[in-house]
Amino acid sequence: MTEFVLEKKSGWEYYHLPELTAAGIIHGFFTRRSPSSVFDKEEGRAFLDAFSLEDAIALQQEHGQEIHVADNGDRPGRGDGILLARRGIAGVIKTADCLCVVLADPAFPMAVIVHAGWRGTLKKITTKALNMMVERGAARQRMIALFGPSIRGCCYEVGPEVCDAFMHEGFPEDVFSRRNDRLFLDLAKANGELLKDEGIRAVHDVGICTYCSGGVFASYRRGARNERQVNFVAIKDR
Repeated sequence: MTEFVLEKKSGWEYYHLPELTAAGIIHGFFTRRSPSSVFDKEEGRAFLDAFSLEDAIALQQEHGQEIHVADNGDRPGRGDGILLARRGIAGVIKTADCLCVVLADPAFPMAVIVHAGWRGTLKKITTKALNMMVERGAARQRMIALFGPSIRGCCYEVGPEVCDAFMHEGFPEDVFSRRNDRLFLDLAKANGELLKDEGIRAVHDVGICTYCSGGVFASYRRGARNERQVNFVAIKDR
């Protein structure tokens, strides 16, 4: 699998894996230089047209583990994950430090996108998403995982109570690091451990920290309280 590349299309600047895109799983982790919404009338139409999509679905995210299946025209409200079995429909997750995880089986085809902050990671939302795909016919041996930009272990300081909660749930100690008596959580590593436990090895991480990215991505901890960037996945229409 090729590495992530940065592209720009009709004003949307985003990272994606070209090989996965070519396999029919359209996806992108948008930068701060892109429009902040795909649901405003003008920006939404431009987004759908740019990526040849029929529709886009987003959720009121809650830092939980609820994942909705978008295969029958429903418009789910609250939750933190969208499983896509229909072609031409984008699942959208917004982030500003939390990790966006995309799982895909291009040959089936099926994809899921989840919002994994520390609470969602602790609740193992990525494991739940994977199992939902497998239950519906996707194959573990074909599964590809993508990790988008998020605050990283270099910058994500947390309290000891977070570490205690992760240890209680069976996460390995090395998802945390200690520097000068401070604790730092690596969300990407924690979610990678969940996938490794499920036998998934094809994990591709864009490897960008939103906190120290020089303003390319919105960071809640850097003061972007009301700003989010868009992440999406869709199965290409025939």
